[in-house]
Amino acid sequence: YNFSYLSKWRILMSWSRSKSEVEDLMVYVLKKKSSPMSLGEIVEEMKKLSPELLTGKTPKNSLYSILYRREKRRIDAGEKPVFKTTEERREVLYSLNK
Repeated sequence: YNFSYLSKWRILMSWSRSKSEVEDLMVYVLKKKSSPMSLGEIVEEMKKLSPELLTGKTPKNSLYSILYRREKRRIDAGEKPVFKTTEERREVLYSLNK
């Protein structure tokens, strides 16, 4: 994946609800790592691949907000969520739902 060509506006404020480059990059990061990861770890990996992504003061919170809204829409539509969460040592870990 090469996400560097995307503008920050297009990535975070896309009008399309069916496509999210942020979510696509998160899926790519989780596929690359076989074990579940925290949002902080995911954000670090995403920044290595695409530094202009999630550049605000709280990128972890931004990513959580994007994921929460997209997963909620999926569940409301009767679709299967893309991500699975588990709690380990008071931290939420994300992995791909198989």
